[in-house]
Amino acid sequence: MATRPMYEVIRDDLLDRINTGALAPESRLPSEKELAERYGVSRMTVRQAFDALVRERLVVRRRGAGSFVAPRRARSRRLNRLVPFGDEVTEDVVTTEIRRAVLVPPREIAEVLDLDDAAEAVRLLRLRTVDGTPAAVQESWVPVAAAPGLARAELVAGSLYRTLAERCGIAVSWAEQEITACAATKELAGLLEVAVRAPLVEAHRTTHDDTGRAVEHARSWTRPEFPFVVRLDT
Repeated sequence: MATRPMYEVIRDDLLDRINTGALAPESRLPSEKELAERYGVSRMTVRQAFDALVRERLVVRRRGAGSFVAPRRARSRRLNRLVPFGDEVTEDVVTTEIRRAVLVPPREIAEVLDLDDAAEAVRLLRLRTVDGTPAAVQESWVPVAAAPGLARAELVAGSLYRTLAERCGIAVSWAEQEITACAATKELAGLLEVAVRAPLVEAHRTTHDDTGRAVEHARSWTRPEFPFVVRLDT
């Protein structure tokens, strides 16, 4: 079994302490020398771990003062309306399509979409990056019968809902969503740049058109730095 590089071990240890609050926003990190002695590695190895956290904008360097946990930012996803992901957050969002295929969906998804055993659906896997940080992975299943052109259609501004509306004539109307927690699989950890088994927010959503037909079932996995926010009115 391959041994993980020590800079990844140090990076994941520091990330876990940041995510749990053990290292608070704007707190000073131990010095490279201190961490090198603690882990029994060179300062260069510690610097690699710091570099990775700086690229993720979780750590900032201050000349002459050291390295610090980045200030807390107001990152959240608002779920008050059924809108594209980019409209749920307040920062710049980049959507990267990872893969798209026409498949017979797993039984549990076929049941939610009210599909026959042999009916096919388009599976779309996308990565959402917010302000340069991987934020969420979303897997969407759309029945081929509902949107036959989706298998080849270019997404409008990276948005599935806009594509369904503008190119498939489907107006999404309402959705039911369940939110829970899970541990990152190896694939999700790689895409979201977190440790394997790191905590993630998992959501399942079934979206319906204005006739009540289920037109999409989506599963998403979001880093906890991007919490869901819901407005509750009396």
